[in-house]
Amino acid sequence: MFSLEHRVRVFVFQVLDERIEFLLLRHKPRQEWPLGPVVGPVTPGEQLEQAIRREVEAETGLRRPVHLHELAQPSKELFGDIGVVDWPFAWQAGTPEQPVTELQPGPMIGELQWLPFNEAFQQLEMGSDRDALVRLQLGLQ
Repeated sequence: MFSLEHRVRVFVFQVLDERIEFLLLRHKPRQEWPLGPVVGPVTPGEQLEQAIRREVEAETGLRRPVHLHELAQPSKELFGDIGVVDWPFAWQAGTPEQPVTELQPGPMIGELQWLPFNEAFQQLEMGSDRDALVRLQLGLQ
């Protein structure tokens, strides 16, 4: 029997006076987890925006985006009888007038880092995450 899961992949960022920073996080308990965006499931009957808000708040403590952007068409992968559809979004968290100064990592988050584009790009291991980050960066210029 075939199973299809939907997930959101949310790139949290802030636009500051002289730079743009991207928030990457690492899950617990394993230090081997790569840094990446906020990732979480879309539950049956849930709208994408509801899943985005739930996951970002649970993993970072952020409650409301300045702007929420869809980054592209979803990507899908198949693993035998399981399919995963990833929905990439961007969540603007801060502005030059109101930068994010505090985050409240959820219990499953081991590390949070604000990084400039070049460093964030190098930290991402998945090609689809790198593509989404590039689309976001180009859209912000």
